[in-house]
Order: sequence, then C-alpha cells, then structure tokens
Amino acid sequence: MEPKLDPSSYAFKFSMTVLIFASIGSLMQIGAGNWDVTLHLLLIPESFFTPSHTLLYAGIGILSLSAIIGGVLMIKYGELKKSGLTISFKLFIIGSVLSIISGPSDFIWHETFGVDGFLSPTHLMLITGMLINTSAVAMGIVRLNSFVKSGNSYQLGRIFFVPAFVALWLNLISYVYIFALPISNGDLFNFNLNPIAESLIALIFLPLINSGLFLLVLKKTHTFGIASAIAAGAILLTAVTNILPSETLSNLLPFYLLTIIPFVLVDLLIYDKLPLGNKLISNKLKVVISGGISGSLFYIMGYPLLPLTLSNYLIPVDLEQIGFVTIVDIVPFFVNSLPAVLPITLLIGAILGILSAWIYERIDGFKEKNRKSDQVIVE
Repeated sequence: MEPKLDPSSYAFKFSMTVLIFASIGSLMQIGAGNWDVTLHLLLIPESFFTPSHTLLYAGIGILSLSAIIGGVLMIKYGELKKSGLTISFKLFIIGSVLSIISGPSDFIWHETFGVDGFLSPTHLMLITGMLINTSAVAMGIVRLNSFVKSGNSYQLGRIFFVPAFVALWLNLISYVYIFALPISNGDLFNFNLNPIAESLIALIFLPLINSGLFLLVLKKTHTFGIASAIAAGAILLTAVTNILPSETLSNLLPFYLLTIIPFVLVDLLIYDKLPLGNKLISNKLKVVISGGISGSLFYIMGYPLLPLTLSNYLIPVDLEQIGFVTIVDIVPFFVNSLPAVLPITLLIGAILGILSAWIYERIDGFKEKNRKSDQVIVE
C-alpha cells in the first residue's frame, strides 16, 4: 500500500504550516518579479534597490526559511521520508540556494554592466530557482491533501492550494517569457533570441501550460470552484503587476478581466453545473473542451507582454522601426490588430490545448491501469 502520513501527527502539522507560509512566499516572489519586468518596460528608474526587488527577495527569504525548516523536519521525522514529502523539501533547498545566489550575483551584474535585459545569466538563475520553489510548494500541498478528506487540515489545504498553483502557473509563464520576450538587450549584452524562435516558444508552450495546469487542478482537487479560482488569481495578479502600473495599459483592464469568465464556464461544465451538461456531454469530451478553451486564451492572458513577442509576425509591426520605447507603445497596435490576430491565436491555442488534454488523458489512463495492476498483485 502507498505510505500515508497521520494528519494528527506533528510531522503533518509542521509540514502543513511550512507549506502554507511557502505558498505565500511563492506568490510574493512571482508577483514582485512580474512587477519588476513591468517597471523595466515602463523605463521607471532602475537600480537593484527597488520596491519590486525588496518584495521579491522577501518572498525568497520566506521560501529559504521554509527550506531550512523543511530540512530540519526531514531529519527529525522519519515518517516524512516514507510519505513522499521529502521531495518537496529537497526541491525547496535547491531552489532557495539558486535564488539566494542570484541576489548578490544580480547586484554585481548591475554594478558591473549596468541595466540588464530579461534573459541575463543572473535573472535566468533567479527564475529557475523560483520555478523550482513554486513546483515544490505545489507538489507538497497536493501530497498533503492526499492524506486528509475532511476537517480543518483539509480546508486549509484547499484554501492554500489556490496561491500555490497561482504562483506555479505564473512562474511557468514567466519561464517561457524569459526566452520569448524580445526585451533582453541590456546596456552591454543582447541576449534576445531569433524572433522566429521567440514566437514559436510562445505559441507552443503558453497554450500547453494554460491547458495542462488547468486540467491538472481540475483532476487533483475534485472540487468545484478551485480551478476557476486559480485561473482568476493568475489573471488578477497579472492585472495588478503588469497592467495597473500604467494608466494607458489600464484602459483595457475591464476587457482583460473578462478572460476569467471562460474558465468559470469550464469549471461549471466539468462539475455538471450547466444545464444539460451532464446529460449531453461525456466526461472525455468535457476534458477535451476544457483543454481547448483554457489553451485558446493564452494571447489575451499574455497582454500586455506577449504582443511584443508576436509583433513581427501576427500583429505585424517592427518594434525598432516604430521607435518602440516603453510597453505603452504596443497598445495601439495590439488593439488595431486584435480582430485579425485573436482568431489565429484562439485556433492555435485550442489545437494545442486539445493536444494537451489528449496527452493528459493518456497519462491518467496509464496511471490508472498501473494502479489496478498493483491492487491485483497485492490481493
């Protein structure tokens, strides 16, 4: 049988506490990271000591403390090794080490080379550490939730499932952005990739992330509202950190927030809250529809940053030719091109989202088959 962890044990309670604080730290670091990118693109005076950097490294500090406590828990409570939680705590340590090293490294880079681009070595180290940390938080909370079915611990797990997966979702998107956005030309080094490569990275991976993560949450929580709450959280945090800092960008905020509605509708569909949904649509088709819809929304969710990547192909506009200076300059081209660009991105995203749903169903079926085989062997 699969090892379990007693929810009444100190090992479980301490682990839950650590993961709750770590989920808050994860949200702080990705929110601050997105805010920092926006400030770069608005040409707001940049140095190492900024409010966005302060919030970012405060989040990293919380995660680093979580890693230390997690290490102590692994040593003190042997049952954690059998429960599978040690994987999360080990990832905390790795991610925190990378994040901590990136701090002074980024400071030295700024002092030596001036303003850097998005894809600098120190930024890549930082965002890699952030992604490892947020993955560790999500994995740990999912694992803890599998040990309880009711009570306060169960409710806490459900509540903090949301910030943990909002942070993971946005971190995955940011990891794509660091390679896809053409904003890596610093004072001395230009780390921008080939424009075709940047566009392909965005067009392929962003729909897969949207659909894959949304389907994962739907499957893991088995609770109506959590998946759409996570999607709404990702959209709202993006709005606060990437859109609200500019009055011009904020003019489109009401339309941007409408992106939440399709995710809510998918949640309603999966849990048979829509009229006739449970009678006319099979479960497999629901998964396909969910993948298609969640994948298709990647371009609108990517406002205002993603249009920079696709400017040479889908919009189209040459950023250098128009004298692009700040992110605000992309807004009129984004608006004017939307009737032509949106159908293309919806189609590409839907196709990749459906592919993601098919892959997920295949993996899920394989796991279920293995689980049944294990039960037969045990019996």
